[in-house]
This record gives sequence, structure tokens and C-alpha cells, in this order.
Amino acid sequence: MIWIAVSLVATILSLWAFLDTRKPKKFPPGPAWYPVVGSAHQLLRARTQLGSLYEATAALIQVFLKFCFQVGKDPIVVVYGPQETKEMELSEDLIGRPIDPYFKLRTWNKRRGVLLTDNKFWQEQKRFLLRHLKEFGFGTKNMSVLIEQEVGHLLDFIEKSIDENQGSVVFKMESMFSMSVLNTVWCMLAGVRYSQEDQKMKSLQSIMFRMFKTIHMVGAAFSHFPILKYLAPQLSGYKCYMETHQQIWDFLRDELDAHKKTHVPHHPRDLMDVYLDVLRSPDHSESFSEEQLLAISMDMFMAGSETTSNTISFTFLYLMLNERVQKMAQKEIDAVLAGRPPRLRMFGGRAFTVPHRALRDTNLGGYIIPKDVLIVANLHGSMMGPASGFENPDEFIPERYLKNGKVVQVENHLPFGLGKRRCMGESMARANIFLFTAGLLQRYDVGLVPDSPPDMKTVEGVTPSVHYKSRITRRSAPQ
Repeated sequence: MIWIAVSLVATILSLWAFLDTRKPKKFPPGPAWYPVVGSAHQLLRARTQLGSLYEATAALIQVFLKFCFQVGKDPIVVVYGPQETKEMELSEDLIGRPIDPYFKLRTWNKRRGVLLTDNKFWQEQKRFLLRHLKEFGFGTKNMSVLIEQEVGHLLDFIEKSIDENQGSVVFKMESMFSMSVLNTVWCMLAGVRYSQEDQKMKSLQSIMFRMFKTIHMVGAAFSHFPILKYLAPQLSGYKCYMETHQQIWDFLRDELDAHKKTHVPHHPRDLMDVYLDVLRSPDHSESFSEEQLLAISMDMFMAGSETTSNTISFTFLYLMLNERVQKMAQKEIDAVLAGRPPRLRMFGGRAFTVPHRALRDTNLGGYIIPKDVLIVANLHGSMMGPASGFENPDEFIPERYLKNGKVVQVENHLPFGLGKRRCMGESMARANIFLFTAGLLQRYDVGLVPDSPPDMKTVEGVTPSVHYKSRITRRSAPQ
């Protein structure tokens, strides 16, 4: 009898192992899948050798031409190359967002917000958000005025620091812009701005950025292998993930409670007030709720500062390491502005896109992507690798974007995505990057710190970053 039971268990396990390693029909090629782990071990080995997940997937794509992998229970397709990325971004069948429990954890095990929702819920909330943010300046001339004010506050802070340090000051550049960029978003959402020295907000941003380094765009160890939440909560990133979100939830609830106490119906000061007016209306849509308002606030708090501030930080890293380009930029700023503060009149944050989900079985590049499978694009490889079409794509050559003194629109440059999932905050991100960069270069030289060269090793996470310091001094050239 016992041998029958053992044989039955062995048969069931063998069948499960076979099914767990079997790829869907016409699925993109990639490493073999093994029971339980999928292809995690191959991906981890490549990541260890090359230093990052985006470099690992780019290298594996060169082997398999197309690339999919499975980590634990999750099959994931990686798109590589500008044309393939465009096809993914523009496909109506691939505009869904993940439904895995990992992505719901951040919003109380429900699908809330605008960043990670889809279908009619997302469409209604996105329309409402963009329509009413415009009332407080988003995407208008008033937005550039708001950002210019934040640039002014940051420059005042730098001036004060320089005076206190006998003519120059050293800053940790990876965190220098985060408060200012957050303020440009938060003033519209909650009517509040924070000083550079606000310790509570600095602490909150610090733990949030630390969490971003323990996860990646398609999940974390505890999401691919859920048992790790219980066996290794610290090592798998689960403890950090939940503790960070709890502190952000507490902060947002306090902000909302403060708004409720001073809210005057139909006299909105910011987006929160507008949303509270809707919630007090007896006939509002089911997609509106306090939880949804908090989730929108969380999306804007996280996405509204981390990516843009990291991009500005990278900008100054390249300018610091390429003094010739820095001087050229300053010369042009002097010629155009003639001493006036910069005004907005012209214009790759993440290594991967925010994950898409197949809303139905669909075709991509000749392969079948089954319903609910996650798909991401390797933006770093598409814009900075051989597939980008650029000559010497990994070199800092801003002149490649200029022709006869005018900015050239480069077809393969896709930092904000395309289609219905194009970044909602694109106009604000472009304005922040331009105005903060021009504002600092107009007044200051940004140089290396003696005996403290920048560590060029990219810190992985939701958004890649580099930790470095810069010495900022007043420019000797006339303004």
C-alpha cells in the first residue's frame, strides 16, 4: 500500500515538474526553465558576472535573439531594441498592468492608483487627474513658474552653504535634488512645500530610496518566491518593503486628515481638495474613494521625485566628468539668458519600463504572448546599447542631438514611452531637468572632489543611480 502512495506522489511531482518547466506554445526563446526556480539561477549568474539586471538581460538577448525568462512562478518577457519597444508600447493588447499580489501590497492588497491599474478604472482616474492638475499649473506656463521658484529656493540653499564653507561646498549629488523635485509635484497635489532641511521629509525620502534599491521593476525575491516572506523577510526585501510603505501610508493619511480639517467645499486649494469635493458628492463613480486618493498620492510621491531627481543627478555626473561639455553649456546659457534666470522654452530615467501585462493572448514580434504574462522593455539597452543605432552609444556626446544649432528629435530616444502608457509626468520631468540643470550651471561650476572620485558602479533598483559627491563653486565668469 505504501508503495502505491509513494508511486502516486512521485507521479504527481513528476507531472508538476514537467508542467512547471513547459513553455507556452510559440513563446519567445530564452534559458531553460527548471522546477521551482525557473531560470532564476541563469539570470542570477549573468547578473553577478555583468553587474546589473539590465546588462544581464541585454547579454542573454544576444544569445537567444529574443528573450523570456521565469523567476519562480513568474514568466517575464524582455523586449530589446527601439523598434521592438515601440511595438510593445503601441500595442492595445499590452497596456495592462500586473495583477500579481506583489503589486497590490503597496495599496492594501487592492488595485489602486494610476501607475499600476488598467482598464476603465485607470482611464477614468487618469482623465480626472490630468484634467484637475492643470487647474493648479500642471502642463501650463504656471508649472514652469512653480519650478523656477523651486530652483530659486535650491540656489539660495547652495549660496548659504557656500558662504558657510569659505567659497565652495561639497554635496552628495544623488540626494541633492529630491526635495526640490518633490515640491514641484506636492504643491499641486497637497499645497505643501518642504525645505531642504526638513528632517522628517528627508528621512522619509531616504527610506523610500533605500527600498527602491532592494527591488526591481518586475518584483523582488519575496514576490517571485512568496515563501521567503516567512523564511527570510529581511534578506528577501519583504520587511523593508512593508515597513517603508507603512511609513508612507502614515504620512499620507496625516496629510489627508489635515486637509479634511481645513477643507472648504468647492473652494479647492489643490488636487486633494478637488478629490474631497468629489467624495462628498452622492453620485460619484465607484472608482473614487479615500483609498484611491491615497494611492494616487503615493504614485505621485514615489514616481514624482525619485526618477527625475536621479536623472538630474546623472546629468551633473556626466557634466562633472566632461568639463568641456560643461563649459560649452555654460557659454550657451550666458549667451541666451544674459544674466536672467532660465525660463522654460525648450527642451533615460529607468533601466526598464514599468511592467506591462497582456490583456489577452497576443502576437509580438512573431511570438505569442499569453494573457496576463508580464512584459518589460530594456530601455538602457535600447537607448545605450548596440541596438540604439547611435555611434558610440555609451559615450557622452550631447552634440549628437544638435544639427545647425537646433535640437534634433532622435527617433530611437524613448525615455518617456509611447502610446496610452506614455509617462503622464513627461512635461514636468522635462521642465525640471532643464530648469534645475540650467539654473545651477548659470551660477556655479560643478567639479570633482579631490581624493573622492565618483564610484561609477551603478546601484541597481527601480531606477539605477550612482553615488558621488561634487564640489560646487561660484563661477568666475560674468553672469
